[in-house]
Amino acid sequence: MIRAFVDSARRETAFLRGSVWDLALVTWLPLLLLAIVAVQLSAGVMRNLPIVVVDEDGGGVARDLTRKLEASPGLKVAARPPDMAQAEHLVRSNAAYAVVLIPRDLERTVLRGETGKILLFYNASYSTPSGSVLREVGTVVQAHAKALAGEQSAAIAGPARVRPQPVSVQSRILYNPQASYELQLVALIHPALLHLLFMIAVVSALGRELRDGTIGAWLAGPRGEAVAAVAGKIAPYILIFLLWGALATGYLAVYRGWPVQGSVAMLMGGYLALYLAYAGMALFIVGATLSMGQALSMTALYAGASFAFAGAIFPIESASAFARLWSALLPFTRFARLVAEQWMIGAPVLASLGSILALFAFLVVGSGAGLPRYVSARMSPEVWGRR
Repeated sequence: MIRAFVDSARRETAFLRGSVWDLALVTWLPLLLLAIVAVQLSAGVMRNLPIVVVDEDGGGVARDLTRKLEASPGLKVAARPPDMAQAEHLVRSNAAYAVVLIPRDLERTVLRGETGKILLFYNASYSTPSGSVLREVGTVVQAHAKALAGEQSAAIAGPARVRPQPVSVQSRILYNPQASYELQLVALIHPALLHLLFMIAVVSALGRELRDGTIGAWLAGPRGEAVAAVAGKIAPYILIFLLWGALATGYLAVYRGWPVQGSVAMLMGGYLALYLAYAGMALFIVGATLSMGQALSMTALYAGASFAFAGAIFPIESASAFARLWSALLPFTRFARLVAEQWMIGAPVLASLGSILALFAFLVVGSGAGLPRYVSARMSPEVWGRR
């Protein structure tokens, strides 16, 4: 059985060396995709998000507020149109994400000791940047209002009589102190791309034997040797993509300065378990279809949307029952949890053991259902040659 495993691994490696496109699928294509994601998300935080300010008041309070908005690193006052009609046109043309409207008589209202209102209109069709604008503007306005309140109290009662706020809220960011989307997204987008390419490569390798009618000669030995040969065929892909996983981890942890807070060994073990899980699901899909074309189509459907359903973009707890079920059927969901626990939170190793076991369960169930049918196809020439 060991000889069958080794011979099959050598056979697949020799095929990759002679096939330009299949070799590209596991070499320069992963490198290209990883590099594109790394470059696009290297900024880490959103800065200079364009907004427009409509100042209908023109007083000192409004001018001070506008200057503070301009000084905020997350914002850029792109224009100061004279009215809301022009401001809305700028937002509609994607020149700005939001409009800050400073209403008429704001300064007079503030000087009377009343509460003035600053209106913010933001484009919710771009939820992520608009949400960041909403937070930045809110922070600037609250800080400005607090400063004005202190000045007014000091002017009326004297500096010694100014009473501090009875209650204040202090927030502290946990596990991602820079609030960087580079760490949050790149750490998950990289493995999302890698596991998709891995599954496509494995399904192609298994389906190719059926399409070309070579499965009979390849798995001609006893059943145990046939199973070992299938494992040997998949092994080179696991090794190659483990190296890509290590490279992606090293890029963020060493080059970009986002060290793994927990166990590096557990994180890399998670990569191994992830690829084994998708190898099992690849066997399940190829065994169910016995067709390379159909299996690749199902692979794109199954693995292509893993990132969207893993809970990395939106909380899966708030999704529909179908979305929650689909999320549970994806190995990447458990891997995403493991990444958060080990890379960002620094959780104990035992906290991620459940995710490792769940990933191995995908391997057992998938290969247990698909491998017997795939191996049996060596005795069924009628299924050979399917596209």
